[in-house]
Amino acid sequence: NPRPPRSHRWTKPPNEAIKINADATVFDSVVGIGIITRDHDGFVLGGRAIFLDDKMDIEWVEAEALRESIMWASNNNVTRAVFEIDCASLVNRFKSRWEDISIFGFQLKEIFGLLESFIDVNIEWVAHSSNRVVDNLCKLTINKRCTFPFNMEYPSDIYGLILADAC
Repeated sequence: NPRPPRSHRWTKPPNEAIKINADATVFDSVVGIGIITRDHDGFVLGGRAIFLDDKMDIEWVEAEALRESIMWASNNNVTRAVFEIDCASLVNRFKSRWEDISIFGFQLKEIFGLLESFIDVNIEWVAHSSNRVVDNLCKLTINKRCTFPFNMEYPSDIYGLILADAC
């Protein structure tokens, strides 16, 4: 039996937390990172689109996207947050907190250490199809080859994506 189509739209975070979606894309030897933050009503608070002219492994890039999203939250005095990423291995590592003595494990330990200042925080997996806005931010930053932060007044390039994601 075919499954009914699943709705892939933004959903409210619990406890009036801020929801922060992050994603990364590797294309040839360049990287795009997208971050968008919304309050519990879906109102866009800001984010970043980051271009890196560097060849990196996708798991390292996803970890860097998570780091950038945590840094955004810290810099904007967020204390209750839900971070959504589509990298299951990072989410599993966060939830299990098993000791990894590799270089990547050390990097993740540093990233997870940034979360100590939060009152309530969670990192959750979200399907790639439910992370459309930041996925398109990644592609946009690669196409434009630039890095740009934004606040409540975000570029028209992503306005339609945000509206479609809310419906």
